Amino acid sequence: AGYTVETNGDIALSAATAKTIMSVINAANSLIRICEFGVSFDGTSATAEPVTVELCYSTQATAGTSTSHTIAQCRGPTRTVQATAARNYTAEPTVLTVWKRWLVHPTSGIVVQFPLGREPECTVTSDALLIRCTAPATVNVQGYIEFEEG
Repeated sequence: AGYTVETNGDIALSAATAKTIMSVINAANSLIRICEFGVSFDGTSATAEPVTVELCYSTQATAGTSTSHTIAQCRGPTRTVQATAARNYTAEPTVLTVWKRWLVHPTSGIVVQFPLGREPECTVTSDALLIRCTAPATVNVQGYIEFEEG
């Protein structure tokens, strides 16, 4: 089955401050696999510097401070999702490892679809996959993660 986590509206990014905008936290004896994610920004300046968008792995040594998010099922037979999700962190989770990084202009966005068999996975209980953004100037972001569990 496939599931989505989303930002539930705008999340404000402060200038030059890394912010985790959403995460999927693995359940016991499970696996989460990110199939796709997307982020978009509401910047208006054509000359603005790009936002750094990072796909990170977190050991959740500290969980950070966030808003819990209800995961929605988007495909497959009806199942009860085991993973949990969070969004709009006000204190960052730790320990983070950046797996992939993109520069995205703040007047646009990006959608990343991972090839079959090459999706980022998390197999460790209570560890997380997350999206973190760092904008050079204040801007809002919206986004989603689509993942599978199994």
